[in-house]
Amino acid sequence: MAATATAPGNLDHRPGRPPAPPFRAASLAEGHAGIALLFAELAARDGTPRHRATAHAHLTAATAHLASSPDQGLYHGAAAVAFAAATARRTTDDYAVLLSRLDRRVSAALGRTLAAEEERMRSGRPGTSARSYDVVSGATGLGRYLLLRGEPHRALLTRTLSCLVRMTEPVTAHGRRVPGWWVPHGTDGPFSHVFPRGHFDVGLAHGVPGPLALLALAHRAGVRVPGQDTAITGIADWLLRRRTPAAPWPPVIGFDQHTSRTTRPPPGRTAWCYGTPGVARALYLAGRALDRPDWCTAALRALTEALAAPGELVDSALCHGWAGVLHVTWLMAHDSGNPQLAGSLPWLAEKVLNDYDADAPFGYRYRSPGQQAAIDRAGFLQGAAGIALALDAYARNLPPTTRWDAALLLT
Repeated sequence: MAATATAPGNLDHRPGRPPAPPFRAASLAEGHAGIALLFAELAARDGTPRHRATAHAHLTAATAHLASSPDQGLYHGAAAVAFAAATARRTTDDYAVLLSRLDRRVSAALGRTLAAEEERMRSGRPGTSARSYDVVSGATGLGRYLLLRGEPHRALLTRTLSCLVRMTEPVTAHGRRVPGWWVPHGTDGPFSHVFPRGHFDVGLAHGVPGPLALLALAHRAGVRVPGQDTAITGIADWLLRRRTPAAPWPPVIGFDQHTSRTTRPPPGRTAWCYGTPGVARALYLAGRALDRPDWCTAALRALTEALAAPGELVDSALCHGWAGVLHVTWLMAHDSGNPQLAGSLPWLAEKVLNDYDADAPFGYRYRSPGQQAAIDRAGFLQGAAGIALALDAYARNLPPTTRWDAALLLT
């Protein structure tokens, strides 16, 4: 598998970086850790020793590369392997020594992130960074891991929640009062030149819906800190004010767009990472946490409208493809009993299945218009493992046994 993913010519070409294969061993996104999630789920639901052995082999391979893998949030390094091990264990003794060691690294990395944010806020400097708070690289993703791990990590989790709560408090930037999750620089993507005075990220993967989802999930699990309800309400109301049926949630909103609303933000997409599905799920979780049926109704309506005109998704991956939309829709239909969403599931699954390519090494080929990207990807976020997990949940019509989708802040 690794040999295929790292084959000559199967390379990602990113501006300012040398070409690289789409594989990092100790990664949830594109490595052994993420692939272990698939086989851990299969082993948990059918008890097949072969699946359990395969999950263990991928965990072993990921662990072997930890020494050379920097800890970058939930998706790379210690937290990635720890999350995979936590989903793979069947008893408290499974991977206990490994998890104890990895948890120390996770706690240290998160502690550094929180300390930097706490110092920034103490000093009165407005403007955060997505890498400080988001799902993939920041405190939100690591906080979700701590919530999954339970009581021994309660103190660090509550510190994380408190930091996120404080991040939602308004700040003054360029003479205007704006939400505290304002990022003072441009984005890393195609709109970087559009936002000279910073932006507000609206995607679940890298924006404020991620903290909203974590605050809501923790609240529902009984982990609460002062100001949590107010923070949840503030984010939810902000999101609702920035959506209409004619203008679904954009990926980002520039500072000037936010303060003047004289120009339209970039067009939205229909995906987990950015766009209505991910945002709607976070809003729905918030509605359940604070008993706000109006938020739940708004989230369900938004997703239904998005599915009526989903636009052109060009791949089937979890991150920004059909598999991610399928799984979000399945969760929302399962949790709400909404018949319209349930009725959308067969055609969403068909979209994923129709993309299957028997000649592809992993069954699917990745497509990313406008970018030179590797096409053969085995991983969780953009590859075959994530697609298989979404199809498995749909086919069984049951929630994931291992809660692998907690890594997406969907549960």
